Amino acid sequence: GSGIFGGPGVSSSGLFDPSAAGAGLQTIRYTYTGTNGCSNYVEQTIQVNPTPIANAGPDKVVLEGGVVTLTPVLINGIPVTYSWTPAVGLNNPNIAAAVASPPDDITYTLTVTSDKGCTTSDQVFVQVLKKPSIPNIFSPNGDGVHDRWEIQYLSSYPGCTVDVYNRYGQLIFHSIGYGTPWDGTVNGKPVPIGTYYYIVDPKNGRSKMSGYVDVIR
Repeated sequence: GSGIFGGPGVSSSGLFDPSAAGAGLQTIRYTYTGTNGCSNYVEQTIQVNPTPIANAGPDKVVLEGGVVTLTPVLINGIPVTYSWTPAVGLNNPNIAAAVASPPDDITYTLTVTSDKGCTTSDQVFVQVLKKPSIPNIFSPNGDGVHDRWEIQYLSSYPGCTVDVYNRYGQLIFHSIGYGTPWDGTVNGKPVPIGTYYYIVDPKNGRSKMSGYVDVIR
C-alpha cells in the first residue's frame, strides 16, 4: 500500500510549512491505504507560534538638542517585548515609544520578540536638523574660494527661505530652499562690495535668523 500526509500547510511531498498553515494548533493527518483498499489514519497536532510583525513607524525629524518620540505600530493579541538598537540618544531602548535625542542622523532598528521567542525587525531613520551656521563674509571673485555664501546645514531644512537686502532695504536675493547658494549677483551682475542684511527662516520648528554679511573681492 501507500501513505500520504495532509492538512494545513502540508505539501504533496509531505513537507509542513508553518507560514502557509498559519498560527494556531494545526492537525496533520497521515493516511495509509493498503493494496486491498482498506485504509486507516493517524493524526498529530502542531502548535504554530505567531510571529510578530515589526513596524518601526514613520521616519522622524528632530531639531538638534530636541527630542522626538518613536511611534512604532504596537502588537496586539500576543505578549511581546520591544528593543531598539543602537541605544544612542534613547531614554529607554526597551520600550515601544522610546524618546530619542540623537546627536546626529541615525537609523534605529526595532526588534519585536514574542513570548515564544519569535522575532522580526524593522528600521526607522531619524534626521537631526542642526542649527544653520551662517558666515558673515564671502568673496565672490571667481578664485574658487568662498565664491558662494555657503550656509552649513541649511539644505536639510525643507521649505526654508533666504532673503538678502541691500543697505537701502531693497530685496536683492530670495530663495525658497537653499539648494543653490547665493553667488553675490543680482540679475547676473555682481553686487557692489559692501554689507548686506539677511533674514533666514529655516522653518521646521526653528526660529528666524537675521544678521549681516559682507561681500568682498
